[in-house]
Amino acid sequence: MTERAIQNIYNKLLNWEGKNASQPYPIHKKLNADDFGYADIYEWIANTYKLDANKNVLDAGCGVGYGSLYLAKHYNCEVTGISLSDAEVEKANIFAKNEPSLNKVNFKLQSFDNLEPNCYDFIMAIESVKHTLNIDKTIHSLKNALKPEGILIIVDDFLVHENHNALIIKYSKDWALKVILKRNQFSSDFIIKKDLTSFVLTKNQLSLSLGILILTLLKPLIKVASIMRGGLYLEKLFKHNSMKYYVLEFKKSKV
Repeated sequence: MTERAIQNIYNKLLNWEGKNASQPYPIHKKLNADDFGYADIYEWIANTYKLDANKNVLDAGCGVGYGSLYLAKHYNCEVTGISLSDAEVEKANIFAKNEPSLNKVNFKLQSFDNLEPNCYDFIMAIESVKHTLNIDKTIHSLKNALKPEGILIIVDDFLVHENHNALIIKYSKDWALKVILKRNQFSSDFIIKKDLTSFVLTKNQLSLSLGILILTLLKPLIKVASIMRGGLYLEKLFKHNSMKYYVLEFKKSKV
């Protein structure tokens, strides 16, 4: 897999889901808001980490800018959003222009692996690190980009059981994943800040199986069919308790 392959995945999704969108939208999975107690993961993040105008934030894997613009609008944060998808960055900048008062948001095409050092008070990577080409290089770059006492959080799907190997392979192939994230790939200076698994919304098994069948049949006709099917394979892994949805947190030392 290459950065170009990752870019193609997100460009295809944007062309399918948001080509004509007039408002930014989240690209992460939806959580059960009633049980979670927050309307969105970004509201939880902002409240948990007390984000405000004094925080310089990096949204690593910003999508079309939903989270970045939300934090700037509601919490007055200075936010930089980065993505490997040129189409996402272009769309995010269009949305930002529609909010002229949000002059503290900047979107750019950039890899996670070549970040400027000591720039950010807070970095969030929501369902984006899974597409890394080199997990060690990516984590080192994200840590290095933090200011002293800065915080990095990674919100993503983590494999905890490998007893459904066929599903794992299918999910990995459809999403062109070089690695499947596991907790032990992250050093002990990361903690599990929160387990969000119980809030993840999934379809029933019948709907998942039927959806996978339909998308398999439509794959020759619809460019994003395999990507969408990969999402259903992921839901199946959650159903089998093979996946957890964790918030991992790293705090940089003072020196």
